[in-house]
Amino acid sequence: MNSRNAANDLDDVLDRFMLEDDQGSMTLERYVRDYPQFANQLIDLSRMSATDEEISDVPLTGAAQSRIDAAWISYSAVLAQTPSADPFQALMGDRGKSLATALGVPRQVVTCFREHRILATTVPRPVLRVLAEEFDIPLPHVVAAMAGTVQASLGRRFKADGEPGLVEQKSFEQVLVEAGVSDADRARLMTDE
Repeated sequence: MNSRNAANDLDDVLDRFMLEDDQGSMTLERYVRDYPQFANQLIDLSRMSATDEEISDVPLTGAAQSRIDAAWISYSAVLAQTPSADPFQALMGDRGKSLATALGVPRQVVTCFREHRILATTVPRPVLRVLAEEFDIPLPHVVAAMAGTVQASLGRRFKADGEPGLVEQKSFEQVLVEAGVSDADRARLMTDE
């Protein structure tokens, strides 16, 4: 069964459920038993049909609103503390500027790191160490994050001729050349201790 037929079947099942004379627990139980793949949708529909629509128009009490606000603040704090799966996404603003200063490169190079445009195997060990210190994670994690396949960054948006795809990766030295890093600085950065 393809997804189009599954969607049609779901719509048919939900329509039949809504046409039942009694949409109580017995009917819901029968539909969930007959269509277990649609159990969540049937339960949601049952709850929505059982809820009085006029109740949703009643303004919240002060206590209810304060509980919602407190829950939202707690949720936002948890989101802020959750580390990004990709440490390179943190290389924006002051953090990106400090990394560029530490490496002695233009911010364009840091942007290439953030957008995974640099091949991990071409980055010298001292540069990887600086990245590991900046992210406060072990060196192998930096290499693993760089080696992961990442689609084009959503941070920079512009019209394109085609659909977004995998990022074209270049060698670290090529990125330095394109960024206009001097020969002396390039030699310093490319030394692998």
